[in-house]
Amino acid sequence: MAGSKPSFITGATAKIKIGNLTMAYSQDVSYNTTITTIPVEVMGAYEVKSNEPVAYFVTGTLSIVRYTSAASASGVASVTTVTPGGTTISTTGNSVEQMKNSGNEGGTAGDGFDPYRMISSETFDLEIFQKVPGTTAGVLDTLSIVKLRDCRFTSKGGSINKRGILVEQFAFNAILMNNDAEVEVGHSGDDDLT
Repeated sequence: MAGSKPSFITGATAKIKIGNLTMAYSQDVSYNTTITTIPVEVMGAYEVKSNEPVAYFVTGTLSIVRYTSAASASGVASVTTVTPGGTTISTTGNSVEQMKNSGNEGGTAGDGFDPYRMISSETFDLEIFQKVPGTTAGVLDTLSIVKLRDCRFTSKGGSINKRGILVEQFAFNAILMNNDAEVEVGHSGDDDLT
């Protein structure tokens, strides 16, 4: 239709948060939900009667273009932390060891990579938002698109070359994935599912 704008989710309109921290210079995020099923067989039939679910897994990967606290302090790069009182600028760089978990208390998202803190490390939520025009002219609102809940990093690697920049790649597991802001998925053991 004439005059209507498409609302596709693109890298230009997406925003990624880990816990309370907006990820600056995140290159890509991918996620996958897998439901493992087993075939139920019966005597006297060659085909299975049904494929029943027995497990639910959420995995994903994330790549981040790294910058340091020195680059952040000089104004070359910055990342914003959303706080109850507004927005503040973090000057600590963007390593996962600096990212606070949800609620901004306890450890960091990268504590699982420290053998000393591994056993007491906490989970984090990873959320993808779409920037949409807000009710105030010139101001963008954010709409939650995907929320990966109770994530833990499982691997971390990096690569750099002579003419390139340092990019770190991460893999993670999550417990649940909300694929829509309006639909909250529940744990299978919850009795009060509606």
